[in-house]
Amino acid sequence: MGVHTILFPWLIIGVLEQSPSRLGLAQMALLLPNLLFILPGGVVSDGRHRGSWLSVLYALYVLPVGLLFIAVATDQLSFPLMLLFAVSFGAISAFVQPARESLLGYADQSLMHQAVAKVVAVQFVAQGIGFFFAGQIEEWGVLPLLTLQVCMFIFSAWCIRQSHPRMKSPNDISKQPITEQRSPLAELRKGFNLFAANRALLHLIFLVFATGFLAFGVYLVGMPLIAKQGYGGGAQLYAGLQIIFTLGIVSANLGVMKRAKMFKRPGRLMIISFLWRGSLVGIVAFLPNLWLLFPVVFVWGFFSGLSMTLGRTILHNQVPHALRSRAASVYQLSLFGGAPLGAWVSGMAIQTIGLSTTFITIASLTLAVSVIAAAGSPLWSLTTEEPND
Repeated sequence: MGVHTILFPWLIIGVLEQSPSRLGLAQMALLLPNLLFILPGGVVSDGRHRGSWLSVLYALYVLPVGLLFIAVATDQLSFPLMLLFAVSFGAISAFVQPARESLLGYADQSLMHQAVAKVVAVQFVAQGIGFFFAGQIEEWGVLPLLTLQVCMFIFSAWCIRQSHPRMKSPNDISKQPITEQRSPLAELRKGFNLFAANRALLHLIFLVFATGFLAFGVYLVGMPLIAKQGYGGGAQLYAGLQIIFTLGIVSANLGVMKRAKMFKRPGRLMIISFLWRGSLVGIVAFLPNLWLLFPVVFVWGFFSGLSMTLGRTILHNQVPHALRSRAASVYQLSLFGGAPLGAWVSGMAIQTIGLSTTFITIASLTLAVSVIAAAGSPLWSLTTEEPND
């Protein structure tokens, strides 16, 4: 995914030389399939062997990447084709995320902080390596990077298949008690009811939606433009910013693994992290010198990683294991409900009012949401020891 994160926007603004609004539209096309498929994806995942299903999904990533390879190789790359790639890649991701998230349910409940932190740390270390390779696009060209991406997806599918083998034979399965079969709509309704019945979870998805709109979507559009327009840099500068941001995320999760006892109030710390992210976006808006930009982006990544881990920890601690794929789907839906809208709006805003003004506006809105959440959300007083009504 690290290669994809750099390669996709750079093909649009660096190779096709499209406008900020078109970059926002493309990122929206990449994220929008989550709104349509991530909830069914959770239901499908809960009804399948998750390791086998996840390995199939990773193998399917080869299809859109292969299409992009052919387009580049035949000099047929175009903006409409990039939109087609975005929709197909995003649709697969909508099924991958709840299946991958549900694997955390096998961790010991009392060690959920550390389990989530380890998963996030490994994920972003791998992405950081991908960022480094993708940053060489101007020297290596696009085709070698697409070839690397295809190989990594095939290798990932194989690794998942090997690490999650089917443990039961058909005869073993037949001996299991027969459970009531529910329709997909009934299963989705059950997932939504979990959040409706728990005020802390309900506020969590509102905060995650705000993260998608004010952070995730804006970051995907704003950071490549910061590198290209703000500093006149190329793919290497953008990759460097992504690597620094990722180091911040990994550092946060290493801290969670070593200082788990400090996170007795995960909701409160998540809101404080949201507040800090708003402040840091405001600093980036003024396009500081690179010697200051890189530390700011590192701290931005740190609080993003902390917030990410805390949100997923709250989710897993509050939801029964059997329903975690569905709950993860609702959680991801709130994130990816805000992200496509944020990507599109930020792209239009950057083209209309400029890069710095857009970032200042986003920072102000983020600070406002943080204050409101601190004043009235049950997340502020949520503890890891007590259940929530």
